[in-house]
Amino acid sequence: MTAAAYDRSLLARALRVAATLLLVVLPALHAADGIAQAGATSVPGLRLPRDVVPLAYDARLRVDPNDDAFSGVIDITVRVLEPTDIVWLNAKKLTILDAQGAILATPEEVLPATVLPGSDDVIGLQFARVLAAGEVRLSLRYTGSIQRTSGVGLFRQQEASRWYAVTQFEPLDARRVFPSFDEPDRKATWKLTLTVPAAMRAFANMPVEAERAAEKGWREVSFQRSPPLPSYLVAFAVGEFDVRDGGRAGVNNTPISIITPKGRAAEAAYAATHTGTILAATERYFGRPYPFPKLDLLAYPLATFGGAMENAGLITYTARNLLARPEEMSPRFEQRFVGITAHEIAHMWFGDYVTMAWWNDLWLNESFASWMASTITNELRPDWSRDGWRSRQRSVAMEIDRLVTARSIRQPVTEYGEVRAAFDGITYAKGETILTMFEQWLGADKFREGVRRYIGKHAWGNATAEDFFAALAADDDALVPALRGFVERAGVPLLDVALDCSGPPVLKLAQQRFLPVGTPPQKGEKWAFPACFEFGDAKRGRQVCALVNEATQVVRLPAGACPQWVVANRGGLGYYLPRLTPALYAALPQAEPVLAPADYAGLLGDLAMLSGNGALAFEIVLPIAARQAVNADAQAARRAYELAGSVPTAMVDAANGPRYAAWLRNHFGDRARALGWLARKGESPDVLRLRDTAVALVADRGQDTALARKAQQLAQRWLTHRSAIPRESLQLVLVGAARSGGKDAPRLFDALLLLVKSSKDANERRDVYAALVAFRDPALLTRALAIILEPQFHAREAGNLLEDAFADPATRPTALAWFAANAPAIALATPPEMQAAFPVWASDICTGAERAQFVAAFEALPTQREGGARTYRESLEKIDGCLALRRARQAPFNAYLGALK
Repeated sequence: MTAAAYDRSLLARALRVAATLLLVVLPALHAADGIAQAGATSVPGLRLPRDVVPLAYDARLRVDPNDDAFSGVIDITVRVLEPTDIVWLNAKKLTILDAQGAILATPEEVLPATVLPGSDDVIGLQFARVLAAGEVRLSLRYTGSIQRTSGVGLFRQQEASRWYAVTQFEPLDARRVFPSFDEPDRKATWKLTLTVPAAMRAFANMPVEAERAAEKGWREVSFQRSPPLPSYLVAFAVGEFDVRDGGRAGVNNTPISIITPKGRAAEAAYAATHTGTILAATERYFGRPYPFPKLDLLAYPLATFGGAMENAGLITYTARNLLARPEEMSPRFEQRFVGITAHEIAHMWFGDYVTMAWWNDLWLNESFASWMASTITNELRPDWSRDGWRSRQRSVAMEIDRLVTARSIRQPVTEYGEVRAAFDGITYAKGETILTMFEQWLGADKFREGVRRYIGKHAWGNATAEDFFAALAADDDALVPALRGFVERAGVPLLDVALDCSGPPVLKLAQQRFLPVGTPPQKGEKWAFPACFEFGDAKRGRQVCALVNEATQVVRLPAGACPQWVVANRGGLGYYLPRLTPALYAALPQAEPVLAPADYAGLLGDLAMLSGNGALAFEIVLPIAARQAVNADAQAARRAYELAGSVPTAMVDAANGPRYAAWLRNHFGDRARALGWLARKGESPDVLRLRDTAVALVADRGQDTALARKAQQLAQRWLTHRSAIPRESLQLVLVGAARSGGKDAPRLFDALLLLVKSSKDANERRDVYAALVAFRDPALLTRALAIILEPQFHAREAGNLLEDAFADPATRPTALAWFAANAPAIALATPPEMQAAFPVWASDICTGAERAQFVAAFEALPTQREGGARTYRESLEKIDGCLALRRARQAPFNAYLGALK
């Protein structure tokens, strides 16, 4: 730049600064407490400007969990990249008392700052002159709120008369506690100092550096400075916690602690014993040590946004996922703990050590952590058959991804609501399934090498999907376009499979997007994916695999004669939905001597998806389900029961209700009655889940009066003797008794309501809440829902009442009417982050009258809650799909029922 040009740029900058000061500082003369109005200043939206980069934070907070407020002072060392007179920060619901900036040159120069209230999420620090490029220390003194109803930001919860304060910052809630650059690619080091009541303990991401007595009744706890972290991974907790030693594990002998509410350390026995094993196995996969100096697992009463959070060095859990008393210990608890903990520990590398650059790549964090949890669980506990979990996750994803309104795994994130909405089954379940499919494409060893390349190249930094693709492409560049086809586009490939033996036997394949019944097909859509097919006779099966990448193609079978049977996607892990011809489905019994019992789990899940979407007739799939009700594999048998119960209640004409119930009892009743209501010692997690599905289906929709009567007897016995029902079976029994209560229902309801008011056991309360909203009497159900609005009940717990009431077709109409009548009060009483899920909970509607109720109840909700617009659209499309299914399939299905003997 020439000297003349430089002089002109200085003049232009001076004029711009003067104009800005006139627009900004003059209104400040009339603003209260020295806070200026933003005026004509351009306020950032979702993203902050890139002209200032955070380097280090030094935050000092005063936190008392017994109080609704906290105070703080924060110093932020930043590098100014381009001269500016305004520095924009994220801050939400914070009161800034004063602010200044220190130019870190020699000598240091301090400049006062005027605070511009830019928006609900952004503030600006306006300086009297332009800050030159270089390092500056921003200092702010402020106060904020500790949330009581919500479970985000800094919130407090009570257990046994003690208050605990815990943080949940992901995705956009660090700004509720720290004025900060609250974006994932603005990583910086953090040093926290907490002043807390003297009787309490404090924990954070890093080990304690020093403690000292502060003023009377207070104690100051200072923590070591962290490595570079994004704000959403910073965490701390304050309260009368107990600590249980979890030993040391891994290459660096990392210390592990389990932190529990007062008096509950004994409940951490399983976690203390098994966390180190999970950490060491994860280290082996990544080929590098755990990246933080310690690992704490901390339990608090109840989460409202996820069941655990991967804060660096301080994983936080809703207590039910981390702690268990002896009577609550079960294989199902163990499986849940290992799966969740393996997921969160995987994040320490994939998310914390290497962080996504922006929320459009949230899937990089969550899909991989979910995939890794299954991989580590399979290694440590192969008897749990984690592939069954992956097959079920695939079905969860397809249920959303089949919709026209479904989003892609990776999508632009340009609005606040899109950030929280991305924490859904597409990110977690579809993402895990896609990674599983492409791991099979590359092979386990090459896939792991690609992951290690990605982690090593981007250590302590940020990365994008392109970086991940590049790391995998080093072993097979053809993989990347295929992977992009699933990650960057919504939809499920429907693969029609037909056997043609008019010449040498071949399979004729045709792919298209799987869409709800009645939706016009979208021509030209195709994916590239590996697909495998089993075929054979009653003695032997063989496999052939192919890359499916055309709209139609032919696969030759290496067989001399026409096979008797064919199945596709035998393991149920490929992310495509195979649809066989009716003749091939009819031939499935001939495959039973060859296929393993577990092979039917994925097949039955696919049949439920196809029939529920109108792509196959219920008359074809229900006989298959009936045949597999006795399957020796509990996961496959459970899928059979789910398929049998997947027929929407509204699909069954009143005249055929008794026939459908009798069909359920005849084909599914024997096993349900043999399982009974009560768990038995030594049962696997899969058998426990099968019982929940089977007994509830036969007792309720199967109208098995003997089973229902037994539930009522057990419930009455439990009210007198708490040991009468194992904790694993409590909710199942109480809900079963409530649904069939009859004339005794009011008495049982009153007893349960009295109990939930007095119980100190959060797990017990959750089970009783589920029963209270299972009563079919509208008057009783209305009394149960009123709990949500009563201040003596825990708002976070009571919110689950809506989920259960909306899920049951028998209680849903009353629940929707009650919701519509009380919507403003419900919005105040329940956690805001929970409310976007309300439409999802009610999305199994299949009548026109209930659809109208749904619209009346939820149409206004999307504008009020983050993510609400998307969940409302998807839920309404799902409802309309069920109505279309009835129009297309109800008449022939009822003709089928009418012909049953």
